[in-house]
Formats: sequence, C-alpha cells, structure tokens
Amino acid sequence: PVAQWFETLDPIAREWVTLDAGDDRPERFWLTLVLALERAVPGAFAQAVAAATDVHRLPSEFPGLLLTAWSAVTDPLVIVIEDVHHLRSPEINEDLGFVIEHLPGRSRMLLTSRADPRLPVSRWRGRGWLAELRQRDLAFTSAETAELFAALGEHRLTTGDVERLWRHTEGWVAGLRLAAAWLRDRADVPAAVAEFSGRSPMVADLLADELVHRAPRELSEFLLRTSVADVLDAELCDALSGRGDSGEVLRRMEADLQFVMATGPGRDTYRYHPLLAEMLRSELLTHRPEEVPGLNRRAAGILQARGDIAGAVRCLLAAGDSDRAFSIVFEAAYRRADLSDTPGIAAFVSLFPQELVTESASRMLTYALMLGLSGQLAEAHAWLQRAQIRISDEPEARAKDVATLDALRLLAFAVSAGAGDEIDAGRRAVEAVEAGLDLGIAGARARMNLVRGYLLVDKPAEADSVLRAGSPGDEIAALVLAPALAARIALRQGRLCEAERQATAALRAAHAFSLDTHPGALDAHLARAGILIDRNELADAAAAFTLLDQIIQANPFTLVYDVLLRLEKVRVAAALNDFDNVFATLREAGKLIDHGPRSALGCIVDAVAARWHLEAGETRQAEELIGTLPDGSPAHTLLRARLDLACGRFDAVRARLGRVSPATMRDRLNGELLLARAAIESGDDAGGHMILAVGLAAPEHLVRVFLEEGATVARLARAAAESLRTESGTSLSVALGSPPRSRGRPRGPAPVLTDRELSVLRFLPSRFTNAEIADECYMSVNTVKVHLKRIYAKLGVPSRAAAVERARLLGLL
Repeated sequence: PVAQWFETLDPIAREWVTLDAGDDRPERFWLTLVLALERAVPGAFAQAVAAATDVHRLPSEFPGLLLTAWSAVTDPLVIVIEDVHHLRSPEINEDLGFVIEHLPGRSRMLLTSRADPRLPVSRWRGRGWLAELRQRDLAFTSAETAELFAALGEHRLTTGDVERLWRHTEGWVAGLRLAAAWLRDRADVPAAVAEFSGRSPMVADLLADELVHRAPRELSEFLLRTSVADVLDAELCDALSGRGDSGEVLRRMEADLQFVMATGPGRDTYRYHPLLAEMLRSELLTHRPEEVPGLNRRAAGILQARGDIAGAVRCLLAAGDSDRAFSIVFEAAYRRADLSDTPGIAAFVSLFPQELVTESASRMLTYALMLGLSGQLAEAHAWLQRAQIRISDEPEARAKDVATLDALRLLAFAVSAGAGDEIDAGRRAVEAVEAGLDLGIAGARARMNLVRGYLLVDKPAEADSVLRAGSPGDEIAALVLAPALAARIALRQGRLCEAERQATAALRAAHAFSLDTHPGALDAHLARAGILIDRNELADAAAAFTLLDQIIQANPFTLVYDVLLRLEKVRVAAALNDFDNVFATLREAGKLIDHGPRSALGCIVDAVAARWHLEAGETRQAEELIGTLPDGSPAHTLLRARLDLACGRFDAVRARLGRVSPATMRDRLNGELLLARAAIESGDDAGGHMILAVGLAAPEHLVRVFLEEGATVARLARAAAESLRTESGTSLSVALGSPPRSRGRPRGPAPVLTDRELSVLRFLPSRFTNAEIADECYMSVNTVKVHLKRIYAKLGVPSRAAAVERARLLGLL
C-alpha cells in the first residue's frame, strides 16, 4: 500500500530509501539519505553530500547544514525511509528526530518499521504532528479482498468464501496471496477454503521462518508455550512459559512483531494473529506432543478460576480432557439457568463439538440438559430420546446413566407437563440420589422437580411428603425453590396463611440472590396470586398478574406457568361475570398445549373448563371434558358431583361425595359446599354443611369459594360465619357482606344514611352485582341503583370502591 501511494505522487519530487543493518552507523546513514535527497532535487543538496563524503566522522553541525539546504527547496518533497527498525544508534535517532521536527513546511517524511522506532513519537503524537498507520490499518477490507482474488485470477470464490478467508487472515495481504496460491490447484474450493489455516504448508513455512526460526531461542520458546491460550496476559504467560517477565515480553513483541496485537481497554492483554496461533500450535504438537496436555490443563485451570469457561473448555478439549470440559460447562450453564440467562446458556451449548457428544450416553444426557436449559426444548427432547435408546441397547448400562436419564425425564415433565408416567422416573431418580448415587446438579434438584411433578398431576399430599422427606438440594433449592413449592402445596390444600408465609420467604430469598425471574420466584408469585383470588382481593390479583406476565416473558421455561396463570385469570373473569373472557382465556390456554390424553397440563385445563361450562349451563360440553380426567382424582370426583347437581341428581351428589375421603381441606370445603347446594336445591336443611364449610374457611379467610357458589350460598355462609362469634368468623362475614361490629366512635360526624341505604352499603365490599344485592335486600335493581347514587352523594365519593373505603373510615363498615 505504501508503494502504491508512492507511485501516485508523480510529478512531486520524491525518493525511497531502504535501510538494512549496515546503515546503523551515522556516516553511512546520513550519506545514504542525502544522496537520495540529491537524486530527488538535483543540485539542492550538493554541499550536504560533499560534507557527508569528505569525512569519516560527520561534524556535529551536519543536521543544521542539511536543514539549511532543505529550506531552500520551495517545491513539495517526499522522502520514504523503509525499515527504520534497523536504526538503533542513539546518535542517529537523536539527529534524525531533530531533522524531522524542523522539516520545511512543504516536505514530508514517511517511515516504515517492523517495531516502534526509537524516535520521540510520543511527543509528536501529543502535538498532533504524527499520522500513524499500523498493520491493522493496512489490512484489506472484505471488498478489497474480493478485488485482490479477482486480480489474481481466482473467480471461483463465493461471497461467503471471501468473507471466511478475509476473517481468517484478518486482511493480511501476504496471507491472502498465500490463500490464492493454496486454492490454485484445488478442485474442491469450499473444502480448500475450510482447510486453509496457519497449518497449511505455505503459511506455516513462511511464519515459522519469519517468526520462530529467526527469533532468539527464548522468544521462540515463549511463542510456542503460550500459543495454547487465545487471550494472553502476564500472569497466564508466566505460568505457561516459566518466566517472570512475560508482561515486558508481550509489550516488546507487540511493538516488534506485526502478528502480536494488544487488546482490551488497558492494552494489558494480547493475542496472536489466528494464522500465527494455528502455526504455533501445530509446531508444538508436531515437535513436543508430550507438553501439549500439560500446558493446556495449566491454562484451563487459570482460565476456569477467572470464569473464562469458553477459554478453559477449548484448552481442555485440546488436552484431550473432554470429560472435564463437559463437566465445567454443565455446571456453568446450570448456574446461568438460575439467572434465566438463555443467551449465556446457548453460548455454552455451542462449545460442545457434536462429534464428541455421541461418544457416550452420559454426554448425550448432558447435551440434552444443556439444550433444554437454553430453551431449545424440542432439540433437548430429541437428544434425550437418543440417549434413552443408547442406554437401552447397552448390555450393562451404567447405573448413573440410568438414574440421570430418569432425572432428566422428570425435569422435562416439570417444564412441559407431558406424560404422567415420568413421575415414576422421578421417584427412581430421587431414590438413587438418596441411596448415595452422585448425579451431579441434575440429581441435586431432582427432589424439587418431583414435587413440581406431583403438583402437576394434582397430588398435593405426595408433593408435601416428598418435600419434607429429605434435603431440598443446594442453597437456591433450599431458600427459594423449597418455600415456593411449599406455598403452592399449601395453597392447593387451602392453607392460605401458610402459603402466604412461604411465598413471602421464597420471594425475599430470590430477591437477595438477584433471581427475580427464577422458576422458584414464579412458583411463589403464582401462589400469591392464588391467595389474593381466594381472599377476593381481585384488584391486587390483577396487579400480580401483570408482574407474572413480565416474569414469564423473561423466562424460557414458562409453558406450565403461562397456562396456570391463564387459569387464574379465568377465575377473576368469572368473578366479574365476564364469561366471554372466561372462555376466550381457556381457548388461549388450550392453544399453548397438546390436549392429548397423556398431557397432565391438558387435564388441568380440561378440569377448569368443565367447571365454567357447568356454571354457564353447558352440561354436555362439561361432561365430555370430565370424561377425559383421571377417574377417582379429586377434580374428577368434585366435577362429577357438580354435573349431578346441574342435572338435579341430588341423591347422586350425596352418594358420590359420601364415598370419598377428601385429601385436603380445600377439597373437603368444596365438598361441603356442594352438599349444601344439593340440600338447598332439594329443599333440605343446609345449615350443618354450611357451618362445617365456614369453620374450615374462616381461619384461612377463604372468601371467593363461597361467592363462586352463588348468592344463596354466600348469604347462608355470611350468617353461619356471624354465628361463630370469632374474629375470623366476623372477618369472613364482613367480606361476604355483613356489617362489622362496632369499632368505636368515628373520627367525625358520619353522614346520615337510611336503613335501606345501610342495607345496600353493607353489600358493597362483597362485590355482589346490583342484581344480587337486589335479591338480598328484596328490592328491584333500579331501586338499588337509586340507593347507590344517594350513598355516593352523601359520602362524597365517585365510585363503589371509594364508597367502601370512605364508609370504613367513618365506621359505617
């Protein structure tokens, strides 16, 4: 590029001087320079030539004499001095620096060097006098690379081929020319492009001759031993080379060699040109194969300690230690999974050469897990199946492989809720871990995944038993996952106070670990949303939904949570009597999953859909859905009873519910309410069932369950709660519409409301519709609306919610 530029200067006076080691003597250097100047401008430098020729030692005033002659040249003059790195004499460099700093304004001097010259370049750079072009500045662009190959007659390369060669050579012109020569006699161009590297004979010979064989022995030794690492620094190179001055060596090489580049903001890390690194590694492997594993393991240990997993894995694979490479990547990926760092996990997956993965079932299992953690669930499932086939074909499969397969099948079930028989695999995995088999991280959380699995198949008692039976696993499992899952179990059982306590503990720990989007945090938030709905705090539940939606979007393992959240939204839509939204949301949930007979998640959706089809009077659709549920499950039993109730088969309701012993308090509560409804609709006394239901619900403040059974049940429950004469009973009765006990004198004079207005007011916290309030108060809907308008006016509020808040403040509620 410099020569090309030089040729474009015509007709400007110019001259090119090429130095060698013999020019590092003042009299020879200055004679060479002034002769070139005289050739460029004949006659202008004759006296300087004579002064340089007449004596063996230049007079001290020679630089001044030269500048005097030069100042008389009025036309532009350009001098190129090539290979200035040969000038080591302090005298020459001092005088040359003086001349350069006092050059006439229309003259320019261009220096080329393989190392930074011993001239005051830092001062010139600071003053803005210097224009620097380094190797990277002279490198070809991709477009220039394509033009070069065309000029050399190589027209077979595709755009992708050119791009690959350009990146591999980093635009090094000599390397690109060698690539063209490499391609010349090759028929298979794509293969030749893929094979071109620093190990290619032409490239290796050139680089070895220039940089290894001609370098001092200690420098070539340094290059070879440090070539095992991609990124170099003083500490790493000291460990690999056995030296104590690697920092200085690297700085000197970066200044002297065009194939060593400083990197990083502090320019304290370095790298070799890709072709040089490949050549050095090939030389090391060819001539000292016994040193390669040890050097790579040493580098890997340092890199792993620094958290450079990619660098450590590359070194371990180069050392032939693929088992350890897979192990550290597996552990690092699992840690990134806790942080929901899908791109980070995917980067780790790319470190696995697939040809190594298939060497053993254990590696295939590891790879499947890695793919799953990176969100590539379909690919993970395919590799899991391949591993399962490999294990089944082995005459004596390793116990660890079999147990790991069981643990991963359970994990797959926990994140996709597929086939229920994976629970059996999960049980075997947990038993293997309890028996002392080390399954690594896959086994450490097998217990937590089994708890999730039991929740998905609606077996809360088994989930609770597994959770309590042993250690939850690592720190995150103990402090985040275990309490979060305990909250979901307690919610399913109807123990809202315990669910709230455990969810709060899990969320605090998740926040402390910066794991706000962790699956454990999702479990806790989901439990909290369910608690709010059960307590009829629907506005707060809607806010919880918004937060859950945000977390789900940031997490790759969200199919189950996405569906479960939509089902909670269905309850809120039903509470607002918005059945169009109920069934629209159910359809959305159905689209997310496979409704096959083996889908656990499909069973959950079908159970919820059947419930609301019954509420909408669509018994045929409900019966079809109920038929898909596991016979004898709590959902199946209660929904069959609801179907009997909808069809007027009251004795069948009693008989069906009388044959079962509910496993949870919630199931017993729902059963008592169905028996109460059967009694009401058949004209029998429902008081006993209602007292039992209220006694179960009041301590946990379960409110929504009564409202979902209709206004009559809610009214009877309100009366039954009042009759308990307990604080929890009173709280429940107020939530269902009763006026509270006296709270003392209000802070100021309360508005005077009529008895009828007070009757209406006491129903406002219950979220009854106007029609339901009218039925309760034995008045028309229009009369209720009139009373509401007057209540709002007397309280000075614009809405129902504000009226409740104001009335409570004044002691009216």
